[in-house]
Amino acid sequence: MSTNTSSGITQDEAEIYDRQIRLWGLDAQQRIRNARVLIAGMRALSDEVCKNIALAGVGSITLLDHEVIKEQDLSAQFFLSEGDIGRNRAEASANAIQLLNPRVNVIVDQDDISSKPDDFFTSFDIVCLIHKGAGILKRVDDIRRNVNKPFYAANAFGWFGYIFCDLVNHTYIKEQKTEVKKSGEEPKIKRTTHVEEYISFEQSLHADWSSKGKKVKRMSSLSFVIHVLFQYQQEKGSLTVNDIPDIIAKKSDYLEKMGVQDSNLLNDDLLKDVVSLLDTEMAPVAAVVGGVLAQEFIKVLSAKELPIQNWFYYSGLDGSGMIHQI
Repeated sequence: MSTNTSSGITQDEAEIYDRQIRLWGLDAQQRIRNARVLIAGMRALSDEVCKNIALAGVGSITLLDHEVIKEQDLSAQFFLSEGDIGRNRAEASANAIQLLNPRVNVIVDQDDISSKPDDFFTSFDIVCLIHKGAGILKRVDDIRRNVNKPFYAANAFGWFGYIFCDLVNHTYIKEQKTEVKKSGEEPKIKRTTHVEEYISFEQSLHADWSSKGKKVKRMSSLSFVIHVLFQYQQEKGSLTVNDIPDIIAKKSDYLEKMGVQDSNLLNDDLLKDVVSLLDTEMAPVAAVVGGVLAQEFIKVLSAKELPIQNWFYYSGLDGSGMIHQI
């Protein structure tokens, strides 16, 4: 028999999530329990995120994907098996996610994301688009900003990955232990409320980097590549390996628009690698980026600690993960 605690979490849930509750508190776990999350695009990265947030006890996960499973999807997507080839990706993944935590409501939506009306995206507590193009990212982020709700865009491909975060205006609590003045006295927790403002995907994509001065040379090489590729895709409407020569020829123009004068900061070989691997998935890279992304969801829902502001870039070539505010 289950009884409810004062925050609405049942006694059974309190026992299951005991470690988490001790880590971030009962109120935070309640917010996580009631949260509705949309994951649009089922990839290896999506599997990692869904696994982590399901185990954390999120209220519901909606899987949105109209694509069917191909043989190449089996290389890194651990929710799938050979017998799933030809099935819808969201439908095939749902049962395995549900088995991880029967308390989580897993919802399958097989529609094409481009066919969804604006109001579809407004009811979720978190919306995350994975492996999507610049056009749909801008559209959904604009919708989310209008209702002041979190938006994420992320991808993991080949050796690389990124996360973009737009929380609009995010309020969070920062906890600090006070200094102990008397022997044997327990340290007290000082809690302060902070508000962090974010800019949109579109604003970030066309931001002026010149204000960073010398810091720009210390930024991740991947950041230049990702931003130039998004701008190219937004301009041309597509992005394939056949576009590599054209992108390289125009890279100085794109960088100049960004306020970056040194074209050598965008490495041609890295650009070629990134574009060539855009449709390639590697489980270890997805695990790292997915772990970071799921933890960011928890930060936002629990309203504790400052989340990413506003880009995270990961390179498996050297194991580096860097956060840049752009």
